Amino acid sequence: MVYLTISTSPFQSQVSDLLPCNNNSKSSLSFALLNAYGLLKYFDEVVSLPSSSINDLTPFHCKEYLKLVLDPELIKEASSDEVDRGWESLALMAKDWGELQSDEQSFAWFENKKLLYEFYSHALGLEPCSEGESSVQCGELGPSDPGSPQRELLSGYNGGFSETGLDRRVLEKYGLSHDCYLFAYLPLYCQVIAGATLSLVRAACLRHERAISINWDGGRHHASRSRASGFCYINDIALLIQKLRRRGIRRISYIDFDLHHCDGVERAFQHSQSVQTISVHLHEPGFFPGTGSLKEASVGKNVVNIPVQHGMDDTFLNQIVQRVIMPCIRSHNPEVLVIQCGGDGLMGDKYKEWQLTIKGLVNNIMYIVRGFPATNVVMLGGGGYNERLMSRFYTYLTWKVVEFSRGEGLKDPFDCEEDIIPDHEFIESYKDEFYKFWAYDIDGGKGKLLKNENDLDYVMRLAGFYNVRNKEVV
Repeated sequence: MVYLTISTSPFQSQVSDLLPCNNNSKSSLSFALLNAYGLLKYFDEVVSLPSSSINDLTPFHCKEYLKLVLDPELIKEASSDEVDRGWESLALMAKDWGELQSDEQSFAWFENKKLLYEFYSHALGLEPCSEGESSVQCGELGPSDPGSPQRELLSGYNGGFSETGLDRRVLEKYGLSHDCYLFAYLPLYCQVIAGATLSLVRAACLRHERAISINWDGGRHHASRSRASGFCYINDIALLIQKLRRRGIRRISYIDFDLHHCDGVERAFQHSQSVQTISVHLHEPGFFPGTGSLKEASVGKNVVNIPVQHGMDDTFLNQIVQRVIMPCIRSHNPEVLVIQCGGDGLMGDKYKEWQLTIKGLVNNIMYIVRGFPATNVVMLGGGGYNERLMSRFYTYLTWKVVEFSRGEGLKDPFDCEEDIIPDHEFIESYKDEFYKFWAYDIDGGKGKLLKNENDLDYVMRLAGFYNVRNKEVV
């Protein structure tokens, strides 16, 4: 048997959806779909209220940076009415659906951000906020008097977190501008999402049975020690790996399927013998973050960069996984696998760079999981900018994890003649796709073929570069 852990809940999802690039819905739609398909009942442990303190975050991030992203001023209700209405719309949808269905669970969604934060404060037994104070572990940040640098930095906030009146040089020094601007309740977001990933450490260290642990809200791979980057404020992956090492895990392999290179994670461990970082990513001039070349891989001790071009499909990824990634992992012989399951390379994502199908990407991820039967696995989320596509991807991937862990005898909820998503509180979010689960695959009608600019001969050149000679047997 496999011990299954997942960190997810309406609370965690609504906190995750505070992140601007989640478009107020990515995580909430994913949780609701997992629940609609009845997948959470198969888990041995469901973490519903994760949290972390500054002491959990300082092993990787510097205190000067944390004082900014965890500043108590950011707890004040200061986001725009338009942002709040977008975030609150799903909760209202759930409430309306629940009243029609007499479904009590639909009322587990918080109707506004203030209620969300008050629930967190009360659940953790924190003191209520007074004016200018935060109960999100702010006492551990150290003194923060009115003349402190972070107070001066934030003194110009006009309620919408614009940069008017702020020292832009300080913001830019810490990457807190452009795609990573400060937003309301950022401290809550950082501590809950980091806590969700760190809550998986215990299971990942189990010795007596295999464990697979999941946090689809994690995988923030761009953040560095003192800089936010690429919608990533806290590098939960680096924090996880460091904590695993402190718990006695000697060898870890990190595999990243995101469209973007895992620059923050790679930099954190590029000189480590015990941590292997493997990244498959788009690498073209001008494409963020501009790192991840083969040349950079040769500098690191245990770095495997697999830069690919526009149009990558399932067939090409199959070859990459079988001929390059699997042999590289095997050579490292890890005790724990950490897999970042970004979905921005899926067909139907707003980037429109790769054309992976949900089944194709899921099958490759599970191929790795099956290939190391004695190794514990941590699975994290990542990029993906079509929220309805991502909810389908994480739901199907979760099902394949459950099916693998609980045996082949389970009834496959996706093996049915009618490709219709089960009725649930957010079902109307899928009406433009006619409520079909497989709407984004080619057969579903939403798929659009791209020109594949990747040459299969390149796979053999990569194998040669990493001195890989043994082809995997499918």
